[in-house]
Amino acid sequence: MKANNLHPESNMARLLAKSGSLSFLLNVAGVGLAVLMQVVLARGLGVTSYGNYAFVMTVITFLVFPANLGFDTAIVRYVSSYNSSQLWGEIKGLLRRANQLTFLASFVIMVISSLVIYVIYGSSPGELYQTFLVSLLVIPLMAVTTLRQSALLAIKEVMFAQFPEKVMRPVCCMAALLLYKTIFHTQASALDAMIIFFGSMILSYLVGAWVLHRKLSPSTKNQAVKYHTKHWLSESTTLMVNSGMYLILGQLSVVMVGMMHGTSESGIFSAAVRIATMVSFAITSINMIAAPIISECYAKGDMKQMQRICTLSGRSGFLFAGLVFLAVLLLGPWLLGMFGEEFRAGQPALLLLSLSHLIHAYCGQSGTVMTMTGQQRASSRYLMIATGMNIVLNLLLIPSMGMVGAATAGLVSTAFCYFSMMVKVKKTMHITTGVWMGRTG
Repeated sequence: MKANNLHPESNMARLLAKSGSLSFLLNVAGVGLAVLMQVVLARGLGVTSYGNYAFVMTVITFLVFPANLGFDTAIVRYVSSYNSSQLWGEIKGLLRRANQLTFLASFVIMVISSLVIYVIYGSSPGELYQTFLVSLLVIPLMAVTTLRQSALLAIKEVMFAQFPEKVMRPVCCMAALLLYKTIFHTQASALDAMIIFFGSMILSYLVGAWVLHRKLSPSTKNQAVKYHTKHWLSESTTLMVNSGMYLILGQLSVVMVGMMHGTSESGIFSAAVRIATMVSFAITSINMIAAPIISECYAKGDMKQMQRICTLSGRSGFLFAGLVFLAVLLLGPWLLGMFGEEFRAGQPALLLLSLSHLIHAYCGQSGTVMTMTGQQRASSRYLMIATGMNIVLNLLLIPSMGMVGAATAGLVSTAFCYFSMMVKVKKTMHITTGVWMGRTG
């Protein structure tokens, strides 16, 4: 027997270390650049215009998730499985059909959204109204971008999946914003920032699409296209509902703070949300590597390998999350102060948001295991309850507590969601995802 077969856990550790380290470094760069871009935006726009920009971007994020119909998650699951079986016709068909349906859905959402925006803001068209109209152009681009990222992740091309959006896009945005200030000697508006963001998206999308074509073309070029549209759409729509509820748990509070307390406070809260995501960015980056491997393990019935992945990725992710959480505790006021002195008011909310991300990291790959093993309908139940809790608590707490109430609502609903899924995976699959739960297998 070969030596590399004697220690499968060591082999898995090397695999995750090799692939995960690249993903981790890209995510470190991506999170750092994303926060830096928000700092440049906040200082370049001022608290009012930045609040308008952050509010609009959060709303657009909500509009994008139904546009891709859940195909972003379905592609990771199916392409990784098809790739291991060399079903190139199915890969070609899935990607083509997903893009076609996403463009169609995006167009419908753009038309409906433009009418709604006109009804709400058309009577007094100001900066917010104009920014909303331009932002609608972002919807189809952002939607198809997520599909391309998912396809590259599924074939384990981590760097090419993440580099255009995590590095190229924010660098282009910041360079354009600084150039704008140099040329016009004035602060940019939220509308200017949205136009710059749209231009940067076009550039990053073209680069990413070219890379995906180069990676898949040798295998799919001469293959007959095979479609399983009904099956794909049935699974993807369920995944879309789940993605939507994850989005609500993470971003709805920003919108509700803006609606109840104004876009200025929403902008401060949005900055706190951005910083807090750094706590769980390690588990997110590791998840990009683990998700397709978990799908392959499940397809092969290799539950022991799946447990190794969950154990190694969970412990690594939580270790980094703990270190970043401590850094946020110590440096939170300084980090918020980079956005501007007004943003220091978000410190209490930042601590609560950071704690919710630490809980997410503790629960490890629980949500990913359920999604990649066809249990998305079971996870939907927990997500629906958590989403309902989040909305009700936001309505109850935001009017009197503002952004602190929103952060509290997020903490309670997030804890319920991830702990419930962690226990469910342990009970039904005998897979341990929590860091300190006691191993099985």
